[in-house]
Amino acid sequence: MILDANSIFLAVKNKKLTVLRNAKSSQLVRYELGNVVWKEVYLHKTMDLMTGLEFLKTLMSVVDKIELTEPDYVETLKTANRYGITFYDAIYVQLAMEHSDTLVTEDKKLRDKVYKDVLSLSEII
Repeated sequence: MILDANSIFLAVKNKKLTVLRNAKSSQLVRYELGNVVWKEVYLHKTMDLMTGLEFLKTLMSVVDKIELTEPDYVETLKTANRYGITFYDAIYVQLAMEHSDTLVTEDKKLRDKVYKDVLSLSEII
């Protein structure tokens, strides 16, 4: 499985770590996870800064155990254009295509646009 940042965040938050056992993702996931935590702290105020910092450390230690791989960037741009999605999202889609794997994302709009071999975390648990 290829997991994006939101699915990794949700898996760790809900203590569903077994789904991460054979997961793959992109190096991009580290930065996106940092942004997810920032949103929780600064925008949504669902955690204070100290909690956010501790959670970010936990997320990064989890990411250290996941295989990180990179797609063909030329094909990624083609994928972004084919589906009308951001290059960031296309990285995960392209990884799933290159590895003949399922993409796991909480982004409903992305799931609806790509629709093939794309699931949410709740669908794989």
